[in-house]
Amino acid sequence: MRAREVFVTGYGLVAPTVLDAETLFQRISDRQSCVREHPLFAELGFPNTAAGYLDDEQWRHLNAGFAGDASGQPRQTVLADYVARQALDHAGLSSGAFRQVDSGLFVGSNKYCANSQELDQVSLFLDRQGRLDLDRYMQRPARAEHPFARRVDQQTAYLAASLGIRDHVYTHSDACAAGTMAIGSAYRAIERGDIDLALCGAVELMANELPYSMFNSLGALCQKPEFGAAGQSRPFMRDRCGFVLGEGAALLVLESKQHAERRGARPLGRVLGYANFCESEKMTSSSRDGSTYAHCMEAAIEDAGLLRYAVQHVNTHGTSNQVNDSCEAHALKRVFGKMLGDITLTANKSAIGHSLAGSGAIEAVLSLITLRDGVVLPTLNYDEADAEFPELRLVNQPTRQAVSVVLSNSFGFGGVNSSIVLGRA
Repeated sequence: MRAREVFVTGYGLVAPTVLDAETLFQRISDRQSCVREHPLFAELGFPNTAAGYLDDEQWRHLNAGFAGDASGQPRQTVLADYVARQALDHAGLSSGAFRQVDSGLFVGSNKYCANSQELDQVSLFLDRQGRLDLDRYMQRPARAEHPFARRVDQQTAYLAASLGIRDHVYTHSDACAAGTMAIGSAYRAIERGDIDLALCGAVELMANELPYSMFNSLGALCQKPEFGAAGQSRPFMRDRCGFVLGEGAALLVLESKQHAERRGARPLGRVLGYANFCESEKMTSSSRDGSTYAHCMEAAIEDAGLLRYAVQHVNTHGTSNQVNDSCEAHALKRVFGKMLGDITLTANKSAIGHSLAGSGAIEAVLSLITLRDGVVLPTLNYDEADAEFPELRLVNQPTRQAVSVVLSNSFGFGGVNSSIVLGRA
């Protein structure tokens, strides 16, 4: 007997410059980048100031919509609350709906990174050898916000409490694959009958100075300011030189077909298949021949009960990193072979930067809109004439295409690879 069908019935999204998914989709369709000069990076004198960041106007809107005192909450929690309420409204659900059935919460989010102001505060409690005196630090006056009070699951704990979810509550901290893994985990739980309703996706806020320094030390960030902020994320181009930091959040409502039909919900799409593997190749790249990425894609397609030719569109991981783009290109050629010329591809990070855990969830929502509207989003800064892999059919203009099946990839540092197959409702 085939496992239960899983419907997507709602989603919420916040990304650089935008507060909802439809606006983001239209912005990218209009070939407008969400990557800008980050005032903080400019103030600190960083050699490259580009980032896809949430600006002060967006935060004013997010804080104003928070039910309680936003100033007493970590920003990740405020963002998660806003996007969750947006997703529930889109699905036609009340916040109490999760208490009435077996339900789950699956949220991707990586480590909390202190900013320079917080590190300055910590530095006041260093001893003469430069070590943190925890006794002195803990005796300081209590504050709602301080670096050591933050948890990687803080937004998960908040949402679970506010929505009354007790059955399955998980936080995925799996680098760049965390958002896709959260959706995949929710899909699995519904498919096998453990739960009927799930909220899943990712929340990530790492477009600040500490992540910049960490990723730059790995040589992972673009350092060609001459491209201009909007031109620096250029997946699969010969002159690509690294990714651009981004941030944002997306949460999806998943339901079993039976639960959705009982309440008369309108499905927006379906999760058809999912695969996740952890390789042991290298911390920052995969097998150079693309074999491990290919294995993940093939497993997701097989899990969906499909043959390769059923896939019409691929939302690539496409970070603009030299090695990762190359690995993914070789993997796509291994999986699809001669069929590759008939499949359109896009790389959303060209327009919004790389929001790490958030990227897979944001890309899943954009893929669902492609399925619904029959429009493939352009890859910004892409020119086939100067592309390293011109055999890949990456579109650089919004393209009308009736799409029934999308494969979306997320391949994370640390060797965590995830692919998900989405279908039209």
